[in-house]
Formats: sequence, C-alpha cells, structure tokens
Amino acid sequence: MEAVWADMRLTQLPSWISPPPHNWGLPRRGKLSADEWGVICLIFLPITLIRLWFEKTGREKHLLKNFMDLVTAIRIATSLVSSTQRVQIYNECIFRYVKGLQELYPDKHLLPVHHAALHLGHIMELFGPVHSHNAAFFERYIKFLHRMNINQKPG
Repeated sequence: MEAVWADMRLTQLPSWISPPPHNWGLPRRGKLSADEWGVICLIFLPITLIRLWFEKTGREKHLLKNFMDLVTAIRIATSLVSSTQRVQIYNECIFRYVKGLQELYPDKHLLPVHHAALHLGHIMELFGPVHSHNAAFFERYIKFLHRMNINQKPG
C-alpha cells in the first residue's frame, strides 16, 4: 500500500480524472466509489506493480501478468468504441485472467462475476460498447441509498 500511495503522490492525472483519496485501503477511510476503484485499478496499481514486479520471476510475475490481463480486459470493455478485433482481444484476456485465477488460487472458487465477465465479449458483439448499456445510472442511486437511514425509526 505504501508503494502505491507513494506513486500516487508522484503521478499527475489529467484534469478530467478525479484522484481517489490518498489514504484508500485504510478502515477509517470507508468505502470507495466505483470510479475511485477504477482509477486505482486501471492507473495507479499498474504503475506500481509493473515497477515492483516486472523483473521478478515466479509467483509475482504470474500475479502481474494476471492482473494486467484484467486491466486490459476492463479497458477494452469500458472503451467508447468496439470492433471484432477488440472483442477478440477482450475474450483472450478475460479467459487468461480467469484461468490464471484458478492457477494462482486453486483453493478458491470462482464467483458469478467471473462467469458473467466471460460472456461480456458476446454481449459487446451483439450490442456494441458497454458504456451504452452500463449501470452508472444505478450506481448513483445505490450511493444515495447507502446514505439513507434505514433503521426503521423516524428521524
């Protein structure tokens, strides 16, 4: 975490990208938004992990390759454009990522989200870029609902 935080302080983001909180990951920080997780996972973690693990061998190298397959798949899936070639690359990356998870964590079970990600390439072929039918609208309402007092007591 310290290495990622240090790299965050040294990284200048474009003006249209809001930086996540500097102390993300600490219990006192609380929950992060989907956008904040996206910036951490697609920008800051690749910077730090490539710097730390690129020349490593063994498990760390495998973890880096696996994570970068996920990053590549997410970047393609969230792109504003789509093509047959991009869908093919997405499918290759996401299949390698899921297979890598099974190799890296043989004692863990895959989650439904992993299964759903394996179908996203087909969905992109049918309906085009994911941004045209994503859930950003619902994310705002989920955030709103998290702030509501739902303890069944007035006030």
